[in-house]
Amino acid sequence: MLSNKPWHQSKEIPELHQQRIIEFNQESFDQLLTFVDIVPDDAFDLGFIDCNFAGDRDAIIQALISHPDCQEMQFEIWDFPDPEMRFLLDEILKVLPTVKVQPDKKLIFIVRGVENAIGMTGEYPPMLVDFNWVRDAYPVMVPHLMLFCLPDYAITRVATYAPDFWAWNSGTFVFKTPANTRDDAISQTLDASKGISNCEVPEKQERIDLLKRLLIEYAPSNGREETPGDLKTRIRVLNDLGIAYRSRSEYKAAKYHLEQALDLAKDDEDLGDIKANTLHELAIIERNLGEIEKAITLETQAMEIFERIGDIKMKAATLHQLAGIYANQGEVENAIAFYQQSLELKEKIGDVQGKAATLHNLAIIYANQGEVEKAIAFYQQSLELKEKIGDVQGKAATLHQLAGIYANKGEVEQAIAFYQQSLELKEKIGNVQGKAATLHNLAIIYANQGEVEQAIAFYQQSLELKEKIGDVQGKAATLHNLAIIYANQGEVEQAIAFYQQSLELEEKIGDFQGKAATFAMLGQLLADEKGDFDEALNYLQQSLEILQHLRSPDAETVKRIISRIQQMAGDRS
Repeated sequence: MLSNKPWHQSKEIPELHQQRIIEFNQESFDQLLTFVDIVPDDAFDLGFIDCNFAGDRDAIIQALISHPDCQEMQFEIWDFPDPEMRFLLDEILKVLPTVKVQPDKKLIFIVRGVENAIGMTGEYPPMLVDFNWVRDAYPVMVPHLMLFCLPDYAITRVATYAPDFWAWNSGTFVFKTPANTRDDAISQTLDASKGISNCEVPEKQERIDLLKRLLIEYAPSNGREETPGDLKTRIRVLNDLGIAYRSRSEYKAAKYHLEQALDLAKDDEDLGDIKANTLHELAIIERNLGEIEKAITLETQAMEIFERIGDIKMKAATLHQLAGIYANQGEVENAIAFYQQSLELKEKIGDVQGKAATLHNLAIIYANQGEVEKAIAFYQQSLELKEKIGDVQGKAATLHQLAGIYANKGEVEQAIAFYQQSLELKEKIGNVQGKAATLHNLAIIYANQGEVEQAIAFYQQSLELKEKIGDVQGKAATLHNLAIIYANQGEVEQAIAFYQQSLELEEKIGDFQGKAATFAMLGQLLADEKGDFDEALNYLQQSLEILQHLRSPDAETVKRIISRIQQMAGDRS
């Protein structure tokens, strides 16, 4: 993608911001001015503007273009932000013919955004490999000065992984970041009031981009002596990046950043609270990756630290998470015991919101055990506490769960009423993820009632919201359920297509529980509707292996399905 707008029509940078960044880097700016002046026209040359924040970068570009010494120059600004881009020169040659060259002006190209394709980690990014391959084509194809605007990590990677291309470099102009730029980035990320899970995809990506740039700023290699406060900020940034990637179901990226944070915290007693929080977050990731034993170990380590430093609230939260792990394993007694311990601590410190959350989860356990009245009682207690403290999001979640109970009891009208109340609250507070989940469950009700068109409509609405916020795991679940509807309608090929789409997403994010369910459903569909027993048993065996690894009680159900299909295959032969 490139910017087709003339510079003067693009987003303007506040004059104070522009003045501040230039005054803070006057020497570098003067060197840049000299460089663009002395490079001859119609001759290829290469320069790099080293700047870590997009706002500062654009202020520098604006100052350069508007400077009196540059009025006889024609600047063309190109944006190439695609992280999957591999062949930059090809992209440049596509847009080069569209440039309207102004007579008697020196033509200068400014390239932004390629840091996304360069990446922060991994060896030999494809785009940089291509830089080396086509280095000699640049002077022929683009006989003008090119200025690449990149953060310093990206410039380092160009020099390291594209040394032949880097040899064209005639000047690197380093612009340091003013303190207010860092402070603004922190206020928009680490100190933001809005949780990243409810950010739409563009805002979520912007937050991640800011966090990555903050990470560069607080790295010791950036020339700043690292203070204890800087180290703490760096760990917080890594933690938030981990949470951000988890919100996009990118568990491997989340784990990478959280492990870095953990390594930095080490055994420093002053960083005990941060280390424990990182362990807690890593446990959630491992749980999502199906590594249950690792998750339990990490939560236990976190709890020991919280206990040692006297953080009762976080100890209670860790007990709550451990309870959830055991509940998913079918170890109900263990789960209830941990929830009760968590509840006692929350009552002790007056954590009403935490108490409401634990009552809510105890209700889920009793509902799954078939103790419906007990579950409703716990939900009602949770609801009262949430109303008392004005926890609208929590109230919406409990109404959602109550709706599920009444749906299972066959009291459909009551269930729909609760889902509608939950939906209204979620719309009111802008909880897009929660709204998508409620629409998904409303679709299930209508599907069970045989109102297929209404069900599909709700699933499609849910799917759109999940795509909007980048909820890959939720999207996979909705595609899975759409497949069930089409299978029940006898549209087998459409059902298989939806299952395959769901499976691709589940494999992409490492959603083992989801993969197991989709493998099982695909296996049954192929056996029962297409008679493809070999492929069916292959899918079912993969489902069984995952469920056994997760220690899921559903493994026994899949074993019975495998036995049934083996019998069918035997009868046919």
